[in-house]
Amino acid sequence: MPPIRRMTVKVRLAICMLLLLLLPAKINGHETFKVGDRMQRLYGGPYFPSQPIGAQDISSSLSASCVKAFSDLVEMNETSALTSMLDAFGKPGAGLKEYSTHWYGDFLECTDMPEAQYCISYFKANVSASLPPIALQWGVCVPRNCTTYDAGVILFHLDELVPPSAPHSATVIVDMISNVLSSHEVTKSAQGFCYKSAKWSTGSKVSISLVGVLLALLLVGTCMDWYYFVDGVRSSSVGVLNVERGDARAPLGGFGGEADGRLIGSSSDEKLPLLGKTSGMTTYSGPRSLHRVLELLRCFSVPRKLNIILAATHKPSTIPCLHGLRVLSMFWVILAHNYMWPLLVGESNIKEGISIVKRYSFQWIVNGTFSVDTFFFLSGLLVMYLTLKHLDSNGGTIKWYMFYLHRFLRLTPLYMFVLVAFVYLVPFFGSGPMWSYIFGSGGYCKQYWWTNLLYINNFHPSFGKQCMGWTWYLANDMQFYIISPLFIVAAYRYRKVGVLVTVGLVVAACMIIRGVLVFHYKFVIAADGGVMINPLATAAGHAPKYSNADVLYGKPYTRIATYAIGMAVGYILRRQPNMHQSLPRLTRIVLAVCGWIVTAVLLYLPLFSLYHVYAHSGTLSLTSSVIYLVFSRVSWGLGLAILVLNCQSGYGGYVNSFLSHPVWIPLSRLTYGAYLVHPIILYILYISLDQAVYFTDAAVIFYYLAAVVLSYMVALICSVGVEYPFLEVESQLVGR
Repeated sequence: MPPIRRMTVKVRLAICMLLLLLLPAKINGHETFKVGDRMQRLYGGPYFPSQPIGAQDISSSLSASCVKAFSDLVEMNETSALTSMLDAFGKPGAGLKEYSTHWYGDFLECTDMPEAQYCISYFKANVSASLPPIALQWGVCVPRNCTTYDAGVILFHLDELVPPSAPHSATVIVDMISNVLSSHEVTKSAQGFCYKSAKWSTGSKVSISLVGVLLALLLVGTCMDWYYFVDGVRSSSVGVLNVERGDARAPLGGFGGEADGRLIGSSSDEKLPLLGKTSGMTTYSGPRSLHRVLELLRCFSVPRKLNIILAATHKPSTIPCLHGLRVLSMFWVILAHNYMWPLLVGESNIKEGISIVKRYSFQWIVNGTFSVDTFFFLSGLLVMYLTLKHLDSNGGTIKWYMFYLHRFLRLTPLYMFVLVAFVYLVPFFGSGPMWSYIFGSGGYCKQYWWTNLLYINNFHPSFGKQCMGWTWYLANDMQFYIISPLFIVAAYRYRKVGVLVTVGLVVAACMIIRGVLVFHYKFVIAADGGVMINPLATAAGHAPKYSNADVLYGKPYTRIATYAIGMAVGYILRRQPNMHQSLPRLTRIVLAVCGWIVTAVLLYLPLFSLYHVYAHSGTLSLTSSVIYLVFSRVSWGLGLAILVLNCQSGYGGYVNSFLSHPVWIPLSRLTYGAYLVHPIILYILYISLDQAVYFTDAAVIFYYLAAVVLSYMVALICSVGVEYPFLEVESQLVGR
């Protein structure tokens, strides 16, 4: 106990950190973006590095360089080039009343012409007297001398630029576009952007060099592992290495494995201690410096890492049902995002997409945000469980600076590698009408990457300006981890009382803060046509003044409740794993049955209680919205708590057998990588399309399966090449 008493100053610092996290920050106004409007409404901010399109004053004339480029085509009798440009223009098709408003034209035909460039402009048009004005995205193909402004107004000057003497095919296109402009009352606009192919920059070259260095290390490490460690012992001129084949693994938490309480997924049967050095991996009789180099190089052995990741085994002391929960939650995240990302390139039958929200079964997708709360729950559970285990085995002592250092070093290498690849390498992986808008300038990553490195990107910048916006979760999880010693010390020193007080106060504070914010900003839950996954808006018919994401969705003081509930479960599993055994058998059975009934109710209510809102395109009252938004995530956390306790108590039945199946273990180890890369996979799948998506169930299933398989394949490559090698390097260098 004395080591714990010496922690009073640190405990005070932890309390201060908790108070800072629980106090809402000042809310700034949230910008909206033309392309990201629907994405913004899904989570309150676009999940892509969008850039604001600067509007200019509308002029009645084009730039001189653009007019000259067109006249040169006519005077030089370049009729084929002129006709091809006009042919590549977007044209209205069927389904205007289905909001088929993405008239991209022929992207490839335009970009194949060296003298032309492809641009997209934004307009408003009236397509029907029974419908409100709609936003159009209109693809145009113009000479390279034309500016983005020219592309926005050129449609209104085609009859001046293309003379009657032009080929019939060209004049027909001009007449058709002119008729559309007049009949649908299309409003002039100077908003838009032009496609620019990816160019090699210094950052791209450095990134390629970094990948080359990693590949070289993997090659050398594999060769060294094969030469010196085949069959455990091999003789050479430098001595003999006796290798313990156990291999140090990377303990991770909510997304990861067992030891760090991290976000997504590694294994639970890790052999590295939480804090401390790896026990004798080798016995070497040669020079110690060479021994150390060989050990470090061996960390990059590809076969060795594959054996670790793909091993479908775990130790008896682990919590096997967490593997299934982790992987299924990751599948759920990808599924929800798979319905969001088509909005980036557009859907040609949006009304059909809206109608599916009224399906009862679709509530799984509409409320897909609870998948993230599952990760928070798992992370809190594992942090408490494993840290108490460490304290028990080390007489109550722990190096808290190492507690934080290990966490940072285990999360950051893969995180930063994916960020660098996203900014400098992914732009070379495809093309399409919207491609350069999404990837062309690196978005906000070049400006705000440092907030990701410091894990504060959920506070600065605003949600819509984050670099890799889906990583808001990592920032929250790291901030929860920073204050977790407050819970751990209370649990270790005061046991049940400490857990009840800390967890109870934090959950209550989180609920109160959510209620106050929802009431203050007048957030209500509205179907609003059904195009929302987290449907927050202000009073019916009014655009929200503040983003849901900036106020509620992405802040730690509104999301910590499920993390705290997970920590309480971690304490129970560590301190009282067999408390049910003292009860009579009949009582245990009755409690287990009641527990499953309560679990079903607690998990059902957050997911399906809003079905009537979506089915009737309704809006909840402010009071009802406050009640739902205050209690829904706590209900989800409590449902997960009872589920895990039932599984670990031996009353999980088929549910536990399913969640604990060995098939989940390798996928569980890849979940962190899958979480980081799956939005990039979805970008590549959808943004490389040259036409709007036509929504059907079969199409969504096809893209979903492709996204899952590709995400885990890329995650395997990243884990073998970056995550696991650096985890072991960190263990050998820092953990000693």
